[in-house]
Amino acid sequence: MVQTHTFRAPSKTEREILRRLMEVEFPGRDELKQQLADAVVRPIDDEGSFEIKAESGPPAAVAKRVPVEAELPDSDGIAVHYLLHVLDGRAAELDVYKDDGTSVKRSPNPNDLRVIVLPG
Repeated sequence: MVQTHTFRAPSKTEREILRRLMEVEFPGRDELKQQLADAVVRPIDDEGSFEIKAESGPPAAVAKRVPVEAELPDSDGIAVHYLLHVLDGRAAELDVYKDDGTSVKRSPNPNDLRVIVLPG
């Protein structure tokens, strides 16, 4: 488990994953883009999940808690998922997990992510 409690600016990879998720149309996307522009993050596990503190920008009227996600095969071929959680209209977390529950082996190339808009 990651042992940090300090919010910080997103890393380049974290920023690029969030940017990639915002490239597709879904309800609340424009507001989330504004929120994420100044957001800070803190890691919450060793798989790459992170909490998001997005205090600027208007609330996002999303259709569901996870309006968008992405996936990409890890180096062993098992899918890794990246789910953006929105609570009370604010970007709150990027949840990263692997289908088989094993550790993520490599850092993703955000441009290779397959982005999925979840039905409302």
